[in-house]
Amino acid sequence: MKKIIFIICVLSLSISFSQNTFRLWHFNAKSGTETAIGNLLTKHNENAEFKSGGVQIERISHGDNQWSHRIVAFGEVGKIGRTDLKEFEQGLFLEQINNFVEEWGPSYAGRFLSYVGGQPKDFPFLQIYEITPDDPDAFKKAHDKFISKASKVIGDRPVAFGTYDIGSPNEATHWVVIGSSGFSDLIDQKQKWEDNFSKEAEEWAKTNGGVEFKSNFTVQVLAAFGSL
Repeated sequence: MKKIIFIICVLSLSISFSQNTFRLWHFNAKSGTETAIGNLLTKHNENAEFKSGGVQIERISHGDNQWSHRIVAFGEVGKIGRTDLKEFEQGLFLEQINNFVEEWGPSYAGRFLSYVGGQPKDFPFLQIYEITPDDPDAFKKAHDKFISKASKVIGDRPVAFGTYDIGSPNEATHWVVIGSSGFSDLIDQKQKWEDNFSKEAEEWAKTNGGVEFKSNFTVQVLAAFGSL
């Protein structure tokens, strides 16, 4: 119960990718309750006042993540949470959302190390790679260099790289996220990268210090709350 109460407190955040930390929780929603969960979160965050950061709810779709949904919260260290939420409101929200949740899953926390592009709410179909680089510093340099060279094709689509500092899904220590407007756009981007940046991709592979891919899957951002 204490864990779930803590999760609900974090649901009071808003979203801003200028922030440098995140926390995420997996859960399985009861069948047919996704719309009800979205409506509840929207009502809960109406006219909210935030210190910093944000929260979004995502549906997990393709890939090897076995949970149905994720809640991902973002914020500055020391400036996380809502300023206007009373204790009884948290309790009521907890009772309401638990009516729609079959099971809470694992939770993780970490940091953003690099971020380019727009907001996920504008490119809500995301592919997530969970990885373990042999040399994280070398990987970041190779990642940032490749993304910079591919920037004209990527456009405003968000691309991010960061860490798992608390928890390690599939023994991954880091992650990469690539945003797109939808499944077709994601596949089209992959094809353009292959057609136009094969040499750059070879350089990335040679200079990233070695990396093991642990998992990859897609999510769709269903709702995001707070000032962007």
